[in-house]
Amino acid sequence: MSSGVVRSTALRAGGACVRCRKGKTKCVYENGRAPCKNCAKGMHECYLPSESMGGASPARHASHRPARESLPAVGASNPDTRVANPAAVTSRHGGQAIIAEKLTPELVQECDRVISKTYPACVVFHKPTFLGQLKTSSMDPALVYALLTCAARSSPTLIRRYGAQSGGGATGAAEHFAAKAMSMINHNLDAPSLADIQAICLVIIHEWGSRNAVRAYIYLGQATRMVQMYRVIHSHHADPGTTERFLEDESFRRVIWLLYILDCLLTSHPGRQPALSGADTIDVSLPCTDMNFAFGNAVYVQTLSLTDPPRLPPGAHVDNIGEFGHIVMATRIWRDVIQMLMSTSTETFSDATCSQIMGAIDDLRRSLPMQYADKPGQVNLHITMGSGFTYAMLHCMLHCSSIFINRRRLLQYVTAHDFNIETWRVTPQCHELIDRLFTSCHSTIAMLTALETGFEKEANLCFPIVMLFSAFTASATVAYLSLKALTPPNAVETAAHIVRDGLRFMQDGVETWPLIASWLRHLTVMHRVLANDGSAPMPQGLLHGPAHSAHNHAGSVSESGRDSEPPVPLPRRPGVTTINGGSGSIAGTPATTNSPPPAPASEPKRSPSAVPAPPSNGNGAHETERPSNAVPQDMTAVELCSAFERQLLELDDLAAFMGGGV
Repeated sequence: MSSGVVRSTALRAGGACVRCRKGKTKCVYENGRAPCKNCAKGMHECYLPSESMGGASPARHASHRPARESLPAVGASNPDTRVANPAAVTSRHGGQAIIAEKLTPELVQECDRVISKTYPACVVFHKPTFLGQLKTSSMDPALVYALLTCAARSSPTLIRRYGAQSGGGATGAAEHFAAKAMSMINHNLDAPSLADIQAICLVIIHEWGSRNAVRAYIYLGQATRMVQMYRVIHSHHADPGTTERFLEDESFRRVIWLLYILDCLLTSHPGRQPALSGADTIDVSLPCTDMNFAFGNAVYVQTLSLTDPPRLPPGAHVDNIGEFGHIVMATRIWRDVIQMLMSTSTETFSDATCSQIMGAIDDLRRSLPMQYADKPGQVNLHITMGSGFTYAMLHCMLHCSSIFINRRRLLQYVTAHDFNIETWRVTPQCHELIDRLFTSCHSTIAMLTALETGFEKEANLCFPIVMLFSAFTASATVAYLSLKALTPPNAVETAAHIVRDGLRFMQDGVETWPLIASWLRHLTVMHRVLANDGSAPMPQGLLHGPAHSAHNHAGSVSESGRDSEPPVPLPRRPGVTTINGGSGSIAGTPATTNSPPPAPASEPKRSPSAVPAPPSNGNGAHETERPSNAVPQDMTAVELCSAFERQLLELDDLAAFMGGGV
C-alpha cells in the first residue's frame, strides 16, 4: 500500500487520488501524506494515478493471493500488512514496520459500543485494556476488524457505507470486515496471538449467523488448534503473580471457555463431532467475577467439575465463579440436554434422565448470586448496569434447556398409541408439564422484550443467535400447545402475546441473521394456521399479529349483537415448511407451495377488508397474492401438530439452529 507516499501539497490540481477522482470529491491530505481524508474515513486504499501501474491498484499486482478469492484483499503488495491500526504495525513474518490505515473516531466508537454494551461474547475481553487500546490506536488490526464485523450487524452507518459493497444489508457489511480479519489471521498461523484467537471466535459467530454452517464449523476447528498451539508456545503460571500476568492468563482462559460454548452450540446435532476434547478444559479454571477481572485482582476459581484448580497453593482462597462462568455451566447443561435428545427414541426414553437434568438446572439457579437470580424486573437492573445481554444469555439458555426437556416429556405422552387428550388433560402430569413450559416460554419472551425496550435508539437491535433461538423455541412451543388445545384457560391471552412477540422478533432478526429465515417461515405457518383453523382454540389476540388483520374468520359477533355469518370453508394447501427450511408432507400428500385451486363459484365472496395481509418474508417483501379472496390454509391444526411432533423427534429444530445439517 502506498500509505507512506509524501505528496507535495495538501490540495492541488492533478494531485487527487484515484478514488476521489472517480467520485469527483475534494481530495485533502493530512500533513501532505496519504491516505486522504476520504479514503481514511472509508478505510480504502489511497494512491495517485501515477502510482496505479496503468490505472490499476498496486494491490492488484501483489504476488500474494488472498485466502478468500471472492473477497477483496486487505493489504497492498506486502502480504503481512495489517491495515486497521493507524499506528506502525510490526509484522511477525517480515519484522518490518508498516504504516497501517487510519482508524477513524467513528469506527472506534463502533468498537467501543460492541465491547461495552451489546455483545455477550465480549465478556472474554478485558474492557479497560481494550478501550485503552482503542483510544491509543494500538489494538491488533485483526481484532479491530472482528469487532467491526460484530458492529456492522447493528450499525446503520456501517450498513449504509459497506453493505452495498459485499452483497447488501447487515450481512454484507459484516462480511466486508470479516474477510479482512480472516486474511490477517491466516497470515499468522505459525505463531497465533491471543488477539488472533479472539478475532476468529467473533468471525465464527458471523459465519454461523450468515448461514455458512460448514465454514463456521471449519473455523471452529481452526480456532481450537490455534488455542492448543498457543498453550504450547506460551507457558502459563500456577501463581497469578502480577496483575499483568493474571490478566493474560484469565483472558486466555476466557477464550477457551468461549470456544467451549461455540463448540457446544455448533455440534448440537448427530454427525457434528466436538472440536474441543475433555483434556482441553479439564484443568482450566472457570472465569472469575467481572469485577475481579476488570480491576486485575488475582484470584483462584474452581474448574467446570467444581473442584479446586490444579497447583493451588496451600492455604490459598478459592473465589466465587463469575457471571461468564455461570454461562459456561449453563452451556454444559445445554450439551447434556442435546445429548439426551440425540440418544433417545420413543422406545428408549427415560423420564429419570429428564428429572436428573432438570435437577441440575434447578441446582444452578439456586447457586446463582442474588443479583443474577431470575426474578421479575431483574433484567432491567442489568440493562441499566450494561450487563443486560449477559444476564439474558444465561437465563435464555436455562429456559431453553427446560423447554427442551419438558417438551420431550410431553411428546412421549401425546405420541403414545393409547393417548386420549380429554383424559390426560385432567392429570397432574399434564398440569405440571404445561405450567413449566408456560413459565419458561413467558420468561424468555419477557426478557427479550425488556432488552428491546431498553436498547439504545441510535443502533439497530441485534439479538444474539442463541437468544433468538430461545424466543423461537418458546413461541413455537406455545403455538403448538394452543393448536393441541392444551393452553390453560387463564393463559389464553398470555399465549397470544408470546406467539405474536416471538414472530415479531423473528421478522426483525432475519434482516440481521439470515440463519433464522427458516425459523420465521415455520413460525409464520403456525401463526397462520392458528388464525385460520376454526377447530383450534384461537385466542383473539393472535389475530392482531403482524401477519394477520384484526378480523376473526372463525366466526364473530357483530356490533349489533347478532351472530355473524358462518365461517367460509378455506382451501387447504398440502404440506408445510419444516423448521429446517425444507417442505414436509402429510400422509403421502406431495409437499408443495403452489396456490390452492380457486374457490367454487357458489362460494360467497368476502370483502377485501376481511382478507389478512400476506405474511412478510422478513426482508420487507410479501408473498405473492393468491387469486382467491379466501386465505389459503396450509394444514389443519391436527395435521400441523402431527408434523411438528415428528420434526421435533427428528431433531429438525436443532439442524435449523446450526444452519442445516452437514
